[in-house]
Amino acid sequence: MRYQQQNSNGTFRIVFLHGSGGGPDTEFMNFFAEQGAVLGAEVVRPDFPYWEMVRETGKQRPPNKMPVLADATDELLSELQQDNKPLVLMGKSLGSRVMLRLADKYSAKAVIVLGFPFHPPHKPEKSRLEELEMTQAPGLILQGTRDPFSKPLLKRAEQGQCVELPHNWQLQWLEGADHGFAATKAKAADTPKLWQEAADAIKEFIQ
Repeated sequence: MRYQQQNSNGTFRIVFLHGSGGGPDTEFMNFFAEQGAVLGAEVVRPDFPYWEMVRETGKQRPPNKMPVLADATDELLSELQQDNKPLVLMGKSLGSRVMLRLADKYSAKAVIVLGFPFHPPHKPEKSRLEELEMTQAPGLILQGTRDPFSKPLLKRAEQGQCVELPHNWQLQWLEGADHGFAATKAKAADTPKLWQEAADAIKEFIQ
C-alpha cells in the first residue's frame, strides 16, 4: 500500500485510514492527521488499493470488498509494526470498519472512529453495531447528530433509550455535524469549531 507519513520520529504511531468517498488527502484527513502530529504521533495515511487506482486513472471507483481492504492493511501494519512502536488506529467511516478487524492482532493501544457507519442510509434494519465487538482496545466514536448513518441510533438516544455499546467503547455526539463533521450551510462558520471539538476529544482520549 502506498502511504504518506508525518512526524516519523513521533513517540507513537497513528495509522489513519480514509473513508470510501475521499482518499487520504481531503481537507478533513489533512486536519486530523495534523492534529495527531501535534500530539507527538507519527501519522501514517495509506491509500486503499482502489484509491491507488483512482490516483493512477483520475477516475472515481467504488471501494474494494472488505477482505481486500483488510488484507492490504494487514500487510502494511505487519511491515510498519516491526519496530513495535505503540499503535493507535484511527479511521474515517469505511476506514474504521477496516481497522476494527486488525486492532487486536496488532495490539492497538486505542481505536478512534470518526463517523461510524452504524446503519446504511435508508436501511435502519441493517446494523453494523456488532462490528465494534471485533476489538477489545479502548475505543472512541465521534459522531455527528446529522449523520445519516446514525439516525436510528440517535433517535433511540433522544427517546431516552440506552444506546448499548461494548464496554470498551465510548460515544461522543457532535451537535449539528454531518458525516464529515460539517455544519449546515446556514451555520458553515461552525464547521471549524466542530472539527476542533473532535480534535480536543481525541487529545483527551489519547492522553
